[in-house]
Amino acid sequence: MFSKIFYFLCFLLLFIVIQISTLAENFWPNESANDFSTMNHLLLLLISSVIAFGLVFLLYHKVNNDVILGKAIIFKNVGFSILMAILSQGIQSLISIWTDDKASNADLASVLHTSLSPILIVTLIFVSPVLEEFLFQGVLQGGILKEMHPFVQILLTSVIFAFFHGYSFSLDTLELLFSGIAYASVYHVTNDLKMAILCHSLSNLIVTILVLVYCEQY
Repeated sequence: MFSKIFYFLCFLLLFIVIQISTLAENFWPNESANDFSTMNHLLLLLISSVIAFGLVFLLYHKVNNDVILGKAIIFKNVGFSILMAILSQGIQSLISIWTDDKASNADLASVLHTSLSPILIVTLIFVSPVLEEFLFQGVLQGGILKEMHPFVQILLTSVIFAFFHGYSFSLDTLELLFSGIAYASVYHVTNDLKMAILCHSLSNLIVTILVLVYCEQY
């Protein structure tokens, strides 16, 4: 029991650590759309991503001895991952339309129209999915919560994912809950971390495309 608590505290700490790389995708307090250093953002992304992945990998290896990326890719698993990404983002889009939330992705839209956009896209589609899936599905769901019933694993992992990203009881957190359920379900069904990463990456890609389309309309 003590080891589980210790590993969960490590999980909490590493969640904070992996957020450092996401700082590269947004303007810093002293910057604006017309005045920022792309090189500084790129260096932050590269250095922080390498350090964060190293730490997350060590914890993953400690709590989950499953094969990491060596499992064969199965077509039906890829299809299931794509389906869950589409379903989760579809539900989130319906919630956004219902609440008429036009400003939730304003920061994302503003960055996408600057030279910082490649860093944002790389972070959203590659860096964040890898780091977060290793942490949430690899460490938490497949490691710390491994001995629990699969339904409890999926539920707890999804709720923690939503609140860690939403920070409060809100519709934004509810939207994120569906993403968490999608990633956790994919990992449980496929038992393949690559498929959870794929689902997460596709979800973020869908969001990026929707934001770009939305910006062209307004």
